Amino acid sequence: DPKPCKYGDGECIVKLCNTLFSERAAEEDPNLNLKALDPLKVDSMVLRQGGESPVSINISFTDNTLHGMRNLKVLKVKGFDKDLTATHELKLFSKAFAFVGPYTIVGKVLVLPISGTGQTNVKAIITIKGKALEKGGETYLDVTDLKLAMKPETGHFQFGNLFNGDKALGDNMNAFLNDNFEAIYKETSSAMERAFAEVFLGIVKNVFSHVPYAKLFEK
Repeated sequence: DPKPCKYGDGECIVKLCNTLFSERAAEEDPNLNLKALDPLKVDSMVLRQGGESPVSINISFTDNTLHGMRNLKVLKVKGFDKDLTATHELKLFSKAFAFVGPYTIVGKVLVLPISGTGQTNVKAIITIKGKALEKGGETYLDVTDLKLAMKPETGHFQFGNLFNGDKALGDNMNAFLNDNFEAIYKETSSAMERAFAEVFLGIVKNVFSHVPYAKLFEK
């Protein structure tokens, strides 16, 4: 097993995380209460973007998988010292993320109605930030908040079976979405960040609620 790091040793924690992502992402780790991360099974996720936005959509994802966790690279770490009430931050980068599986989408993009069920595939670069708090006087890290700031350099939407399977309309919509990826993402980024933050929060809470904080570090 990888050697634990000292409290607050950002360089060591970066190397440790990158080893875990690259070498163990496909495996469960019962000792850490960590399920397999690549592919990561996402039973359900809802993305809601409404209001006065030009892009007004509700997407419900069911039985999807997130691919690419093994490609994650931790670039920088802050925190993770002995102060359990401090904010801990991880900055990550991945060349390739794909979110694949069935979805139901209803709404509009600009003045174009959009609906259907099928497959979707999304790629992004992500930054994760979390806040840690002491739990009940014990030396566990109680993760109460996780914020996600996604900054894709490039991206690609592929929604299948749009407009009840009308291929011509579906192809035109996918072409429109991808030709205007930056603008579309700008309008939907907050909703996407909230949705994926909930997924990652569950993973992080499982680990830190299972292992006493001190046992994660070198004595």
